Amino acid sequence: MIEPDAFHAWLRARRSVREFAPTPVPRPVLERLLEAATTAPSNTNRQPWRFAVVSAATTRAAIADAVRTRADEIRAIIARGHHADDYGSYGDFFHEPLAAATVIIVPQYREYPDLIANFIASGGGDPAQYPTASAMQAELCSTCAAVMTLLIAAHAEGLGACWMAGPMIARDIVQPLLGIAAPWQMVGAIALGYPLGATEARPRKPIDKVVTWFEEQPSEEGIP
Repeated sequence: MIEPDAFHAWLRARRSVREFAPTPVPRPVLERLLEAATTAPSNTNRQPWRFAVVSAATTRAAIADAVRTRADEIRAIIARGHHADDYGSYGDFFHEPLAAATVIIVPQYREYPDLIANFIASGGGDPAQYPTASAMQAELCSTCAAVMTLLIAAHAEGLGACWMAGPMIARDIVQPLLGIAAPWQMVGAIALGYPLGATEARPRKPIDKVVTWFEEQPSEEGIP
């Protein structure tokens, strides 16, 4: 059993890392990360995830270049308006970690038919009145759980990782490059590698700002 205080301290030490050393990540380590990811829970155990693991330098460069090109296009468009200073070099965050990483992992998910909704419809009911798995995008949620498990496993291996939404701006290029086709869809990209130096902690909202408690209230004396 893991000592709880030590575990929570270790968990708080995880960072989103965007700068990486050139040291390659061994294949057995990557396999352990993916095996950890697949332990995540999923709706009806469908395990609706796949992962493209890119360590080849030419393919990594192609992904980073595609995202950089789109980010530059966005910057040029914004520069024509009045938010150029607000945007600044924000788009660089979309591609710089990809260019620095020694591995890029592209998680994917696919949707499945909502069986309960089909059962309801077959009985003459309206599935919209009884939202089930499709209402919470269960397959996407399951894949996100797998990604988070992968990030924690990377932390355990002494690796740094950053799960990024920015690469989605070039998904029409990245997906064909990696053979990702319907029904599969990419869910951002993970820049991965051994950290180059320490990463500063970012503040977290206190739980009293993000949690609402519904607790059993003690009864008054003599009243059950």
